[in-house]
Formats: sequence, C-alpha cells, structure tokens
Amino acid sequence: MFTTSKYGTSPAQLTITDISNFDQGPHVKKYVNIRSDAGPVSDSRKEFADVDFPAFRLAEMYLIYAEAVLRGGTGGDVTTALGYINIIRTRAYGNASGNITPGQLNLQFILDERGRELYWEGHRRTDLIRYGMLTTGTYLWPWKGGVSSGTAVDAKYNIFPIPASNLVANPNLTQNTGY
Repeated sequence: MFTTSKYGTSPAQLTITDISNFDQGPHVKKYVNIRSDAGPVSDSRKEFADVDFPAFRLAEMYLIYAEAVLRGGTGGDVTTALGYINIIRTRAYGNASGNITPGQLNLQFILDERGRELYWEGHRRTDLIRYGMLTTGTYLWPWKGGVSSGTAVDAKYNIFPIPASNLVANPNLTQNTGY
C-alpha cells in the first residue's frame, strides 16, 4: 500500500534515482499508532507505533505449511495447503476473487505471497536466502548491489559478519568468510 505522508508519495516519486534521498520511493504505512482503548500514545503525531509488529501470525503459519508441503514435507497435503492459502487471500481481498487453483500453487507463488502478506514484517531477507535469491542475479530489485537496475552481489551477504566486539570478547571465534 502506498500512502501519502508528510514525505509525500506521488507517482513520480516511486522511482528512486538517488538512494540517499529519503523523499524518493514508496512510503509504507502498514500499522497505525492508535490504541484499542483510545488512550494516549507516546507519539502524538502518530508516525511511530507504540505497538510491536506481530511475531507470529496465523497467515504466516499457513504459508509455512504450504511451503513445507510443496518442498516434500510429510504429514501435510496439497489440498489443505491450497485451502490455507485461499483463506489468506479471501481475507486480503474481502471475497474469493483472489483465490488460486491447485495449478497456481508452487514455490514461487508462496515466495511472492509471503512478500505480500508479510510486507514490512522482517521476513523478506530470510525468505530470499532460503530460496537462493538474495545474492544472485536471478532476482533483482532497484539498487540491489548499488546499481539502479540491480545486480548480483557477493554470496557472503547470505550471512552476517560477526560483530568485532564479539570477536574481541571471544578469541575462539573466527570471522565469517569474506568479512
């Protein structure tokens, strides 16, 4: 969802030509800072939510189930997986118009649906690593690798470096390759 905020998101601003300019690109408003009991919030401008985003959501569990089935996991079945995905999509669309058929249910669809459903919830990097797409040239986005059209990056970025303070505190640790 693109929103107009104090930063403003107009169609012209959706393209990022300068990654140091925060006014460029889409601005996302997924959660709002309104308490359920109508009590006061810590940020009167309602720009920064007091609420943590959900750590586990039923929709995520449904997506995990479907991915596990498609990857050959036992104890589940494609019919149930499809039903779970369509529950998510019915909720998102408000009706069954967005539901999918068995032929549309594949791993790429699950990755795409995770990107939509879990947008701004901190899952995308891990998902792309799991699918082997974070560092390769098979999946590009604007400014990946510091290039406006996107480019593959060093595979070392599939893992994080060990912080220097940890290396100093524990001489038994060795830095991850490439850092």
